[in-house]
Amino acid sequence: MADKISAFTRFLKFQVLIIGFIKMGEFVFFFFEQNYINLYVEQILGKSEYYVSWLVSLSAVMGIIFQFVWGVISDNTRSKYGRRRPFFIFGGFLAGISMIIYAFSKSYWLCLILDGIIIAIGTNAYLAAEHSLIPDIFEKKLRGRANGIIFVMGNIGMVIALALFLITEEIFGYEGPQGGTILESTGFILLLTVGGAFIIIGGILGFLFVREKPTDELQPRKTFKAEMKETFRVSELKNHKEFGKNILANMVFRIGYSTIMPFLFSYIFSLGMDLVELLISIMVVSFPLVFIFTYVIGVLSDKYGRKKFLIITLFIMALGLSLVPLIGGPSDYSYALILLCFPFIMITLLGFDAPMNSWTQDLLPENKRGQFIGIMNITMNVPQIIGSFIAGYVAIEYGKQWIFPTAGAFLILSIPFFLWIKDTLGPKSDPE
Repeated sequence: MADKISAFTRFLKFQVLIIGFIKMGEFVFFFFEQNYINLYVEQILGKSEYYVSWLVSLSAVMGIIFQFVWGVISDNTRSKYGRRRPFFIFGGFLAGISMIIYAFSKSYWLCLILDGIIIAIGTNAYLAAEHSLIPDIFEKKLRGRANGIIFVMGNIGMVIALALFLITEEIFGYEGPQGGTILESTGFILLLTVGGAFIIIGGILGFLFVREKPTDELQPRKTFKAEMKETFRVSELKNHKEFGKNILANMVFRIGYSTIMPFLFSYIFSLGMDLVELLISIMVVSFPLVFIFTYVIGVLSDKYGRKKFLIITLFIMALGLSLVPLIGGPSDYSYALILLCFPFIMITLLGFDAPMNSWTQDLLPENKRGQFIGIMNITMNVPQIIGSFIAGYVAIEYGKQWIFPTAGAFLILSIPFFLWIKDTLGPKSDPE
């Protein structure tokens, strides 16, 4: 492993740093978008879990459409600013400003339009550009490490977001009539404004400092119609069977992921932990383990292939999630079990992106990366629809604690699908 980080040139180190800040903007934004926008619907607008599910589902549908559209457009953009960079500034500002406006809305229907449509359009322009950068810039044997470093930086952003969440909950939170913590509207305004600001800053950094291949070295641009005909030609699809397998495996995994996300912080609030307990369980115990896991599994995926350690850890995380219902409720929770279970939750949500993204990036056609990432985005959004409704049903019928073993079941179910995919690194893999 002597080549682990020294293999990066100064240029690549700088690009890792910039993409890491872009990822940080994404993570902070989506931390508040995926949790507090949903919590806002419950606590400020007084709507049930099913209204949250409809909001999440509309956003997911728009995400499926627009990350694909922006991916095709960015692949064929030949502006003087490059093909990816303009989408950072556009997407960052559109999503960030919309989130800030959302924090002041008192209408569910306005919230539905802002998050389900406008924010989805903006964030998917940002994501289509961001997700294409690593395969654009880094060769295959460096992508695991690059993803590991970038996702560690993204998770540092998550720590910042969590710290702000804990402080805000302490200042603006109060105990609800049925237990748990309710956040005042001022707290939502603060958190959603910070989330919007982070993605705007990420967009500015991406536009100013990302360095792409000169557009005159790229293949000639194609029209949207021509790209569609070429991509969905049967002969073209046959050339990307492993990519198709990767889509199926990721979809099953992401259903589990998306079962947890809609009500994660609603569940944490419902336990009624004090600030010190929250800080220790999340900031002191869980996140250091997430950082270590993210970087180490990225390095291992470059050295031993994408598959081996991914399969092992999926099984371990599923076992850890199955223990969550044993934690208990607001008056009788076991803090020892919280300390045991929370790292499994956080690693499931944050730790697998380095090997999974590297594996996916290895399978992307060089001149269609944005477009194929748009296709891959199906694995983020269709499961979001399925997972959110499963979570809503489980939460209402059995209690929010049971969404975690439900998610674990989907992690186990994803393992045969990942075993089905050919590894892209190792003695039997194809060259770059």
